[in-house]
Amino acid sequence: MPTELELKLAVRSADLPRLQIHPRLVQVLASPPRLQAMRAHYYDTPAGLLASHKMSLRVRHEGEGWVQTFKTASGEALALRQRGEWETPVASDALDWAALAQTPLAELPEFAKLKTRLKRAFTMRFERRSWVLALPTEESPDQPTQAVFSIDQGEISVGTGARKRTAPLSEVELEHISGKPLPIWKLAQRLCADVALIPLSSSKAERGWELLRNVPVAPVKAKPPKLDAQNCAVQAFAASVSSPLAALQHNLRHLQAADVEYVHLARVALRRLRTVLRAFGPLPECTAHHKSVDAQRGPLRALGQLLGTARDADVFALETLPAMRNTLSDEVRNALDTVAHLIALRRTAAYEAIAIALVQPAHGQALLRAERLTYDLATSPDVAHGKKPPRPLLVIANTMLADAHEKVQHAARDLTRLSPLARHDLRIEVKRLRYLLDLWVKLYTDAQLQKYRDALADLQEELGVINDAAVAGDMLTELQAPQALRDAWQIEDQRRLIKALPRVAQGLAALDLCPAPWR
Repeated sequence: MPTELELKLAVRSADLPRLQIHPRLVQVLASPPRLQAMRAHYYDTPAGLLASHKMSLRVRHEGEGWVQTFKTASGEALALRQRGEWETPVASDALDWAALAQTPLAELPEFAKLKTRLKRAFTMRFERRSWVLALPTEESPDQPTQAVFSIDQGEISVGTGARKRTAPLSEVELEHISGKPLPIWKLAQRLCADVALIPLSSSKAERGWELLRNVPVAPVKAKPPKLDAQNCAVQAFAASVSSPLAALQHNLRHLQAADVEYVHLARVALRRLRTVLRAFGPLPECTAHHKSVDAQRGPLRALGQLLGTARDADVFALETLPAMRNTLSDEVRNALDTVAHLIALRRTAAYEAIAIALVQPAHGQALLRAERLTYDLATSPDVAHGKKPPRPLLVIANTMLADAHEKVQHAARDLTRLSPLARHDLRIEVKRLRYLLDLWVKLYTDAQLQKYRDALADLQEELGVINDAAVAGDMLTELQAPQALRDAWQIEDQRRLIKALPRVAQGLAALDLCPAPWR
C-alpha cells in the first residue's frame, strides 16, 4: 500500500516571517521556494460515510492540473500521520471512478451506490510555499534525509453566497520523502524551541467536516488501548500513549469556558498520559526510552497545574456554589453573591492563562516531545522485529496493578487521622489505580474485574465528595470570603467528612477483599 509520513503543525500567521528565516531551516534548504495556488474540493456523502471510515477524497488543482487523492488513516488522531494515499492525475474536478475502484473505497459495501451519493462537501483555497530539504545524518553524511517543508495559508469554505462560512487555514507540514525520519523530528523540535508550532492532530478534511456540520465538536475521552497478551512491553507502551495524547490534543484545541467538559476531559487525558509514563517509564524493558520519558514530566506537570486551576474553579462555580445556596443558612447565603462574582473572575483568568500557554513555544515543544515518544516506541526494534519480551505482558500488568493496589492501602493507613492533604494523596493513588486498571482491561475478562472495578469506582466517588468540600473551603479562604461564610462551610465540610469517612473505610475493605486476577 502506498503511504505517506507527515508531521503537521499549526502556526500563527504572525510567526511565519520569523519561521521562514530560522537559521536551522535555512541551513537545510535544498531548493528555492515553490509557490502554488491550491484549490481543493472534498467529496463525501451527506451523512459523512467516508469520514466515518477515516477516509478522505479530494480533487485538487495544483497549478499545473488536477489531481485526485484518496486517503485512509488508522490509529489515533495525532500530528504525526502515516496514511494510505492513492493519487491519480485527472482532467478536471470530476471523479475518476476507475481509479477509485483500485482503492480501499471499493471495499465498502456502499461503493456501487456512491456515484450518486458522493457530493462536494467543502472547498479549500490556499497558497502553498514549499521547499525541498536535505537533512544530514550522522550515520550517512553523504545520503541526507529528504523531506518537503510546506507552509499552507488560506481558508476552508462551505456553502455559497449569504450561506458561505469560512475558517482560516495556517499550518506547516513536514513530509518525509527518503532516508531516515529522525532528522525530521530533530528539525521540528529545533523550530518549536523558538516559534510556537503546535502539533495539529486534525487533518484538513476533518476541519472541513467541523465547519460543514457547524456544531460544536464534542470533547472526547481517551480509549483503552487494544492490547494483547502476546505484545511486548514496548508495544503496550506505544499503544497506551497514543489514545490519551490524542484526546488531550483534541480537547485542548477546542477548549472553551462555555463547555467545561473540554477542560475536564483534557485534564483526565493528561492524567492518564502521566499515569502511562509513570508506569512504563521505569520498566527495564523500556530502558532505551527512559530519557525521553523523563523529559515529559516537567512540561506535563505544568500543563496539569493550569488545567487543575481551571477545573477547580469550574467545579466550585457550577457545582459547589449552587449546593451552598441550598445548604447554608439565610444569614450567610447573601455573601455568596460576592463569592460568585470573584470565582467568575478566577475562572476567566484561569482560561486566559491556558489560552496564553497554548500558543507558547514551550507548549508546542511539550506536545511534540510526546509525539516523538509515540513514534520512537512504535518504531522500536522490539516492535519492528517482534522481539520476544523477557517478561510476559500479563506478568507486567499483574505486578503494576498489585503495586498500585498496595499504594492505595498504604496511603489509607490511619484513615480517620489523615490530614486533608493526605486524603488528597489517597484520592490520587485511587485514581492512578483506576487508570492502570483501564489500561490493562483488555487482558482480563469482565468476570475477573467487574467487582473490583465497581468497588474502586465507589471509593473514588466518596473520596471525590470529600475532596470537593475541602477544595471549596480552600477556595473560600483564597477569595477572602466573609468569615461567617467560611465558618459555616467548615461545619458543612466536617459534616460531609463524618458521613463519608465510614463509607471510604468500607470501600477500602471491599476493595481489599475483592477477587482480583493478579492475586
